[in-house]
Amino acid sequence: MVNLVSEKVKNTLKDLGLTEYETRAYIALVRVGPTTARNLSEKSDLPHSRIYDVLSDLEARGWVESQSGRPIRYRAKSPSEAMRLFKIKQEEKFKESNEIIQQELEPLYEKSGEMEKPDIWTIRGETEVISKIEELVASAEIEILVSVPSFSGKFSELKGFIPLLRTRDLSLRILTSGGDEHIKELEKVPGVEIKCREPLYGGGVIIDGREALIVLGNSDRVFGIWSDDVALVKFAEEYFEYLWNN
Repeated sequence: MVNLVSEKVKNTLKDLGLTEYETRAYIALVRVGPTTARNLSEKSDLPHSRIYDVLSDLEARGWVESQSGRPIRYRAKSPSEAMRLFKIKQEEKFKESNEIIQQELEPLYEKSGEMEKPDIWTIRGETEVISKIEELVASAEIEILVSVPSFSGKFSELKGFIPLLRTRDLSLRILTSGGDEHIKELEKVPGVEIKCREPLYGGGVIIDGREALIVLGNSDRVFGIWSDDVALVKFAEEYFEYLWNN
């Protein structure tokens, strides 16, 4: 009779913590209704020597209940009621476990200094900043946002975006305050959008909304601040969108 139930149901009951014997006993009780342990042993093909222990465990878990008498009869609780009780017990168990973990392990974790901290790095020099931008671009998978006052000088090396965009189908948006032949070259590439805006103070690069490099300084002194801090990257992205849309 247990075989009338799909394997999916049996596996689900086991995933909820029931053993093989408990699964077979509960399914049999659902099918036959209230019955004795001896009869259930036959219907579920379970050893008579184990049936009382199995039913006792199921009753303790809230899946079955016993009715006094001689002999004792057992009945399955409705699946919906059994699942409701199971959910309540699991929530209580989780709450208790969570409190223990939070109270004892979280302070130890914080004390160890191993809490995840976002990286923030300062990069000095125009050459080093350009190198970092190239590194970031190489890791891009979806979108690159660029804000740069001008494409003159070493920033003209950003034309290296072109082959990467063509092979990876990346989206590139550039906000600049000046244009030259490099701008015209980039405008021909599918997926590239360029807007000019005056004035632009500083610049930066945002990669896939996960890391940002903010570039500051002038032609004599350039430095960058790189970070993967979620809040900082989000702020940089929102500021870029503000400049782009205005």
